[in-house]
Amino acid sequence: MVSGFNLLLDLFAGAWLCLAALMITGMLKPGRKTNALVVALGLLAMIGFAGFFGEMLSAVGEIRLSNSTEWPAGYVTGVRTTASGKYVVPLVPQGRVQIYDSKWHFLRGWNVDALGGSFKVAPTAEGTINVFAARGKRRFTFSEDGVLISAATMSEQFDSLSNEGQTVIVPTAPLLWVFSSPAISWGVGAIGFIGLVLVKKFAHGMKD
Repeated sequence: MVSGFNLLLDLFAGAWLCLAALMITGMLKPGRKTNALVVALGLLAMIGFAGFFGEMLSAVGEIRLSNSTEWPAGYVTGVRTTASGKYVVPLVPQGRVQIYDSKWHFLRGWNVDALGGSFKVAPTAEGTINVFAARGKRRFTFSEDGVLISAATMSEQFDSLSNEGQTVIVPTAPLLWVFSSPAISWGVGAIGFIGLVLVKKFAHGMKD
């Protein structure tokens, strides 16, 4: 069921992307020398903002990739290692946990109901993975296959939990880094959008 907040987020993201698309198509005119530049900047804007909103929608559970699909991870903090040598990677901005083998080959991943907030991961000696979510003070226990075993309310404060974990750069294709971080996504989108505004202003000035 879609919550009121999630619905508003869906509508806002859709409206923003539609307005950007209308701006781009409105700037394309037959024979205009700036068309190629408009297309290039428009792609930056659309890809960047699509990545930004996509990460937000994933974090609140509106977008859920299959367990066999990898979300570009990039630079990640709080990475833990299981007893068998697998890496447990918390993608907090996207609301996902992803598992990699000892050579950083992606194995599987799944969304966690962290309500768009921060969370920490902690592998156990029994081969399960605990996920502690700040919002709602929830503790989820998953198998390494991503199957939810249990969910309960935490008795401890989230900030008191251990901050163990590595900071790593997960092998990620260069062109996919834009989807690994809201800051990168927004930055790419902003560069494209500001570029379009400048091109539009320049073209208008030439007419005058």
